[in-house]
Amino acid sequence: MSEYSIQRFRGGFALVWKENSGCRRRRTLYAADRPGAEAEARHLWQRGSQSPWTVGRIVPAYVASLEADQKPSTQRRKDAWRALRTFWERVDPELIDPAMCRAYDAQRQASASTIRYELLMVSTAVKWARTEKHITAIPAFWLLAAPEHKTKHLTHQEFEQFYSCVVAPHARLYVLLGLFTMARPSAILELTWERVDFERGLIDLNPSGRKQTAKRRPVVPIHDELGLELLAAYEARQCAYAIERGGRPVASIKKAFQAAAARSRIAATPYSLRHTGAVWAVEAGASMDELAQYMGHDNATTTSRHYARFSPDYLRKVGNAVQRRAS
Repeated sequence: MSEYSIQRFRGGFALVWKENSGCRRRRTLYAADRPGAEAEARHLWQRGSQSPWTVGRIVPAYVASLEADQKPSTQRRKDAWRALRTFWERVDPELIDPAMCRAYDAQRQASASTIRYELLMVSTAVKWARTEKHITAIPAFWLLAAPEHKTKHLTHQEFEQFYSCVVAPHARLYVLLGLFTMARPSAILELTWERVDFERGLIDLNPSGRKQTAKRRPVVPIHDELGLELLAAYEARQCAYAIERGGRPVASIKKAFQAAAARSRIAATPYSLRHTGAVWAVEAGASMDELAQYMGHDNATTTSRHYARFSPDYLRKVGNAVQRRAS
C-alpha cells in the first residue's frame, strides 16, 4: 500500500496518495492549519482506507500513533521501517510465523541487535493493530536472543585520532558537545542558543515545552574546553541552533561521522560519544549517583549496570575482603 502526503490545495490542505494501480488520488481536508490537517489525514488514512491491514499499513499507522502522542524514538522507528519495508510491506499478519522471521534474519545484512530491534518493532506494531481491532491475527514471532550488552566507547588515543579527522566546523562542535555533555544525539541537534547560559556556565538540554520522558534531558555544566568552542560558535552564529550549517539546523550528523570514521579508521558513532564521556568520568573517579544525574538516568541502577566496572575501585573492597588465615 502506498503512503500518503499532505499538500496545499485551494487555500487549504488535501490528503494525496497513489493507489497500487498508479492512479493519483486527492481528498480535501477540513482543517485550516497543518497540525490539524496532519491529525485529520492520519485519522482518515487509518480508519477510512479500504486497503487490507498488511504489515505495510500497520507499521506506519503504529508509528504515526506514537508520533501523535509525542513518544520518543519515532525517528528511529521510521529509519527501521525503511530497512523492513521491502520484505514486510505486503505481508498479511495471519501469515507471520517463526520461519518467516528467520527468513528475514537470513537475508538482512545487519547486526544481531539491529535485526532483533526491527523484528521486535514489527511484533509490537502488530500487537497494537490487534488492540485497536484492526486485525484479529495472533501471529507467532521469533526473535534473536538478546545480545550481551557492550558499552562502545573510545579510548583517549582513539578519540584524538577520530577528532583530528573531523573536518566541518559544525561536526567538530558536535563531537565536543557529545563528549562533554554526554547528551543523546537528538538533544544535541535540537540544542538552541537560548538554552546555553554562558554567564552561569550551564546548558539546559531540554527544550521549552518538551515533557521529560524516560530519556531525561538534564541541565549540565559547560566544560572549560567546550565553553571556548561554544563561545566562538555563538559569535559566528547564523541561526538559533548550536549545530548549524549554512544558517540552517542540521538534521543528521551521521554522514560527517561516517566520513571521519573512514579517514581515521576509528569506528565512532554519534552515540558512542555519550558512552565515551561516561567511561572517562568514571575512570577519573565520578560516582554513580552524580553520573546518573549528569546522563539523565532516573536512578544510579542503570548507570551502574553499564559503567561501574570502569571505576578503578570497582569491587575492590569485595576482592580485598577475601583473606587467607593461618591455621
